[in-house]
Amino acid sequence: MSLLTSSIDLDTITPPAISNSQFPSHQVENLASLFLKAGDTVSPIIVRKISPIAFEVLEGHFEYYAAIKAQEIDEQFTAIRAYVVPPELESTILEQYKFLRSPSASTPIPAPPELNHETSPDLAKIEEAIANRLEQKLTAAIEKTIEERISVSLQLIVGQVTKQLDAHLNDFRQSLSLVPVHQVIDTKPETIQAVAELEPEKISKTDKATKSKATAKTTSKTPTKPKSESKKTAAKNKNIDDNSQISQVLSDFNTLNIADLENKLKQSAKGNIKFARPIHEQRSQQLFISIDDVISRVKGLAEKTMERIVSSW
Repeated sequence: MSLLTSSIDLDTITPPAISNSQFPSHQVENLASLFLKAGDTVSPIIVRKISPIAFEVLEGHFEYYAAIKAQEIDEQFTAIRAYVVPPELESTILEQYKFLRSPSASTPIPAPPELNHETSPDLAKIEEAIANRLEQKLTAAIEKTIEERISVSLQLIVGQVTKQLDAHLNDFRQSLSLVPVHQVIDTKPETIQAVAELEPEKISKTDKATKSKATAKTTSKTPTKPKSESKKTAAKNKNIDDNSQISQVLSDFNTLNIADLENKLKQSAKGNIKFARPIHEQRSQQLFISIDDVISRVKGLAEKTMERIVSSW
């Protein structure tokens, strides 16, 4: 029958009858340091199984206490290498173990005392104590693992949320950079635009009626102009009196961006491009309500120039 070593959890080994005070503390600490450096024990101890979850040290008490010291220094060191001796081979193995450690092989070694159930410690209490220690260690290990995983998960979540927020903010900034300033400032641009589109025709009719009355009064007071001159004036004002075309021009003045305004104004004359930005600035403050309103608010824009713009629109 071959003996195999096992890695026995230190918490499953009952405290030996031999006290650790019998071993010099500095030697125990030195051996514990060697255990930690190697990560394991070289020479296994000998233990007997006293219950399904408990063991008792038969030989190797010095190594056992050194392992306990190593566990105090580093909690990751939790087990010791040992031979679990079957009851039928206990005497033979102990004799061999002591013979190898004894300076003289001639001295017979007495057999270890057999386990007396009447005087042996309460196994139920030993098992309960060992089970409690194992449960505490397992609980601590589980809590530590859960905390580490929660921390990693939170870091991942925070990273993902931060990236999404940054992406949304960048999209929002880009969308703001594309929206004209007056559309951001105006609280109800759609309503104002709708009113602006409906009002020009009414206002143009009113202006036309007012101009007609004024013309009638002026005609009654002033001499009648020649027919040829009246025809020229009528030809000049023909396009500007076209209500549908005026409405379109006025609507475009209120809605087109600067680039489109420049293209439209360039159709009448290249020099009229300079009116695109003033028109944009004025309508950003308040939408135009009529062609006369445009002429009065845009500096340098004369009535004749407006006539050419409307006729070429």
